[in-house]
Amino acid sequence: MAKRLKVANPARCIGCYSCMMACARTWYDTISLKNSRIDIQTKGGIETPYVQIVCHACVDPPCMRACPLGALTKRKGGGVDLNKEICDGCGNCMEACIMGAIHLDAEKKAVICKHCGVCPKFCPHDVLEMIEVEDSGEIIVTDTGPVEDTSPVSPTASHKELYGEKESGEEK
Repeated sequence: MAKRLKVANPARCIGCYSCMMACARTWYDTISLKNSRIDIQTKGGIETPYVQIVCHACVDPPCMRACPLGALTKRKGGGVDLNKEICDGCGNCMEACIMGAIHLDAEKKAVICKHCGVCPKFCPHDVLEMIEVEDSGEIIVTDTGPVEDTSPVSPTASHKELYGEKESGEEK
């Protein structure tokens, strides 16, 4: 069975960038956020929710179709594998990616998620997880029952809205 990365609990992200640093350290032996294969962004400072930009492991990847040199090949489980020897940094794959999950590194080579599973291991709030998929990339449905909602009231809810007005030791 193949696996792929999934953003399971986006509202839990606190923007700690541990996932990005783990990715960069694993694949580039640096802790530069520029070398991460995933991206955590905010839409306006620390008071707005964070957005997790990850490869969605497309079954029919538009990035692969856009590559004029064939540097991208279909990956078992969806998404693509990159042959850096062939990549010339044209950026066509970046433009074709509907998620915006591809960028170029300092050598002008594509940086694309391998769905290796490193980042979820370093996420302290279980925002990311690896799921099993068919080799074709189709998601395996194992339970069709209702899913318990574990997300906060709203992705922008404040701590006091979630946990009450008064915290232990806090005077009103």
